[in-house]
Amino acid sequence: MAEAMSVEELWRRLKAGEALAVVDVRLLATDAIAGALHVPVTDLEDQAWPFRKDQEVVVYCQHGRGASDYAAEVLEEQGFSRVRTLSGGLDAWQAWVAEHPER
Repeated sequence: MAEAMSVEELWRRLKAGEALAVVDVRLLATDAIAGALHVPVTDLEDQAWPFRKDQEVVVYCQHGRGASDYAAEVLEEQGFSRVRTLSGGLDAWQAWVAEHPER
Protein backbone atom coordinates (compact mmCIF):
# COMPACT_ATOMS: atom_id res chain seq x y z
CA MET A 1 0.00 0.00 0.00
CA ALA A 2 1.29 3.43 -0.95
CA GLU A 3 2.45 5.84 1.71
CA ALA A 4 0.73 9.23 1.96
CA MET A 5 2.50 12.54 1.38
CA SER A 6 1.38 15.75 3.09
CA VAL A 7 0.42 18.75 1.00
CA GLU A 8 3.17 20.77 2.67
CA GLU A 9 5.79 18.21 1.65
CA LEU A 10 4.49 18.11 -1.92
CA TRP A 11 4.46 21.91 -2.15
CA ARG A 12 7.98 22.17 -0.73
CA ARG A 13 9.38 19.52 -3.06
CA LEU A 14 7.69 20.96 -6.16
CA LYS A 15 8.96 24.42 -5.26
CA ALA A 16 12.47 22.97 -4.93
CA GLY A 17 12.16 21.64 -8.48
CA GLU A 18 12.22 17.95 -7.63
CA ALA A 19 11.26 15.66 -10.50
CA LEU A 20 8.03 14.31 -9.07
CA ALA A 21 5.32 12.95 -11.35
CA VAL A 22 2.01 14.31 -10.04
CA VAL A 23 -1.10 12.58 -11.36
CA ASP A 24 -4.65 13.90 -10.98
CA VAL A 25 -7.05 10.94 -11.14
CA ARG A 26 -10.30 12.89 -10.79
CA LEU A 27 -12.80 12.50 -13.62
CA LEU A 28 -12.79 16.27 -14.24
CA ALA A 29 -9.54 18.17 -13.82
CA THR A 30 -10.80 21.56 -12.70
CA ASP A 31 -8.51 23.61 -10.44
CA ALA A 32 -5.73 21.01 -10.73
CA ILE A 33 -2.32 21.28 -9.14
CA ALA A 34 -0.07 23.08 -11.63
CA GLY A 35 1.90 20.64 -13.75
CA ALA A 36 -0.17 17.59 -12.81
CA LEU A 37 -0.90 14.99 -15.47
CA HIS A 38 -4.63 14.34 -15.70
CA VAL A 39 -5.54 10.68 -16.11
CA PRO A 40 -9.10 9.89 -15.00
CA VAL A 41 -9.32 6.96 -12.63
CA THR A 42 -11.35 5.13 -15.28
CA ASP A 43 -8.38 5.23 -17.70
CA LEU A 44 -5.56 4.14 -15.39
CA GLU A 45 -5.20 0.56 -16.51
CA ASP A 46 -4.83 1.45 -20.21
CA GLN A 47 -2.49 4.42 -19.75
CA ALA A 48 0.91 4.69 -21.43
CA TRP A 49 2.78 6.58 -18.71
CA PRO A 50 5.25 9.31 -19.73
CA PHE A 51 7.56 8.75 -16.76
CA ARG A 52 9.99 6.08 -15.59
CA LYS A 53 8.94 3.23 -13.31
CA ASP A 54 11.52 4.33 -10.72
CA GLN A 55 10.39 7.98 -10.66
CA GLU A 56 8.47 9.09 -7.59
CA VAL A 57 4.77 9.40 -8.43
CA VAL A 58 2.21 11.26 -6.33
CA VAL A 59 -1.44 10.57 -7.14
CA TYR A 60 -4.38 12.60 -5.92
CA CYS A 61 -8.14 12.74 -6.14
CA GLN A 62 -10.59 15.24 -4.66
CA HIS A 63 -10.62 14.06 -1.04
CA GLY A 64 -7.51 11.87 -0.79
CA ARG A 65 -9.14 8.50 -0.42
CA GLY A 66 -10.79 5.99 -2.67
CA ALA A 67 -9.72 6.99 -6.17
CA SER A 68 -6.15 7.89 -5.23
CA ASP A 69 -5.74 4.65 -3.24
CA TYR A 70 -6.99 2.68 -6.23
CA ALA A 71 -4.69 4.63 -8.58
CA ALA A 72 -1.68 3.91 -6.38
CA GLU A 73 -2.54 0.21 -6.37
CA VAL A 74 -2.83 0.15 -10.18
CA LEU A 75 0.51 1.91 -10.61
CA GLU A 76 2.22 -0.44 -8.18
CA GLU A 77 0.77 -3.43 -10.07
CA GLN A 78 2.21 -1.93 -13.26
CA GLY A 79 5.69 -1.92 -11.71
CA PHE A 80 6.03 1.62 -10.36
CA SER A 81 8.13 1.35 -7.22
CA ARG A 82 7.79 4.83 -5.65
CA VAL A 83 4.07 5.65 -5.54
CA ARG A 84 2.54 7.94 -2.92
CA THR A 85 -0.92 9.39 -2.41
CA LEU A 86 -1.61 13.02 -1.49
CA SER A 87 -3.06 13.15 2.00
CA GLY A 88 -6.42 14.91 1.88
CA GLY A 89 -6.34 15.22 -1.93
CA LEU A 90 -7.06 18.44 -3.79
CA ASP A 91 -9.30 19.67 -0.96
CA ALA A 92 -6.35 19.66 1.45
CA TRP A 93 -4.03 21.18 -1.18
CA GLN A 94 -6.41 24.09 -1.83
CA ALA A 95 -6.95 24.69 1.90
CA TRP A 96 -3.18 24.70 2.58
CA VAL A 97 -2.47 27.07 -0.30
CA ALA A 98 -5.24 29.43 0.88
CA GLU A 99 -3.69 29.49 4.37
CA HIS A 100 -0.20 30.21 3.00
CA PRO A 101 -0.54 33.09 0.54
CA GLU A 102 3.16 33.94 0.98
CA ARG A 103 4.13 30.85 -0.97
